[in-house]
Amino acid sequence: METVYRYSNGSWNKLFIEPDQVQRRENTWTERLDDLVSFKGNVVNIETVEDFSDMWGYYVYYQNLEEQHDNQAFRFYLSADELVLIDLDVATLLGTDDEQLLSDHSVRTPIDNFMVILKNTTTTYMEQIDQFEEILHDILWQVKERNNINILDAIAKADHQLLLCKTQVVTVTEIFMVIQEAFCSELEDNKYFKQLRIRLERAKFLIDSYEQEIDALLDFEDLVSSHRGNEITKTLTVFTTLFAPGTLLGAIWGMNFKHMPELDWKLGYLLAMLLIIGVTFAVYFYLKGKGWMGDLLDTHNKKKFF
Repeated sequence: METVYRYSNGSWNKLFIEPDQVQRRENTWTERLDDLVSFKGNVVNIETVEDFSDMWGYYVYYQNLEEQHDNQAFRFYLSADELVLIDLDVATLLGTDDEQLLSDHSVRTPIDNFMVILKNTTTTYMEQIDQFEEILHDILWQVKERNNINILDAIAKADHQLLLCKTQVVTVTEIFMVIQEAFCSELEDNKYFKQLRIRLERAKFLIDSYEQEIDALLDFEDLVSSHRGNEITKTLTVFTTLFAPGTLLGAIWGMNFKHMPELDWKLGYLLAMLLIIGVTFAVYFYLKGKGWMGDLLDTHNKKKFF
């Protein structure tokens, strides 16, 4: 049993149908019923002939950003003469009840009503985008206060949620564009059309802006990680270089050759220690003079970058 809301001739009707028992008639929603029942994901079809245009499809209008299977969708059919919505509580979406909806004899066209329906469904997107703005704002300050792997994970999660929002906006934008293709002559000076277009433009502007902010955050994290990695590599290199002379000399004097005159020197031990310390300090001051011991970004030359 399917619940159907149909708008035609200025009024709404609510029907309960069994698709197999509905008689198909040309150029009506019943002609597309088999397609409508078979749809399982976002899809929109259009057919235009000389004097008739219609469109039909399946629209996931709500997607939980945390749970893949938590979503809501409806099937739709639209022509210049009728609007049919299946599996959608139209009254609740429009902020009313069935009694008021079915007794309302408005002057809207089916196209107008579909524009209103689409605009109301995008309210969820805008709320999700607003929530995302708060999340992104918190991340921006957390990066400054305590940057760690958890922040990078939060950025990746926010990026994933933004992609989900973008996917939803892309879907409704496609439906919006198909409406223009099918009913371009009926949309001139249509206020509902203009309102929906402006809302979609606003949603796309916000998403594009947040994408740029996330990209900037990821670039910043990459910069910080690269700098820290370079600092670690520099530290290990400096330690290795400083202790290399002592290690080399110790290795030489640790050999078991029979003829090593240094072993018989009265001051051999003291001279060896002084030599090791002297060479180590010489290497240290050489590295320091090259600027390799401190800030790698400080070139000690105000006129050069490198």
